[in-house]
Amino acid sequence: MPGTERAEVYFVSAMMILILVLCVVAVYLFFKTYKKEMREREERRQKKIASEAGSAEHTDDSPKNFR
Repeated sequence: MPGTERAEVYFVSAMMILILVLCVVAVYLFFKTYKKEMREREERRQKKIASEAGSAEHTDDSPKNFR
């Protein structure tokens, strides 16, 4: 069949482009999720520090954490 080589090259090229697009999307979603989790982790850490500071103010006989 004439032109099958060209069709095969087009097909392989299209699949490579599709794979690259999927990889870019996967990396984008990974970093988006990673940043969200790091932001939530920092917020939890800040709340924990604030709650520890608040509880230490209310009870003077509690041991102090030296970090």
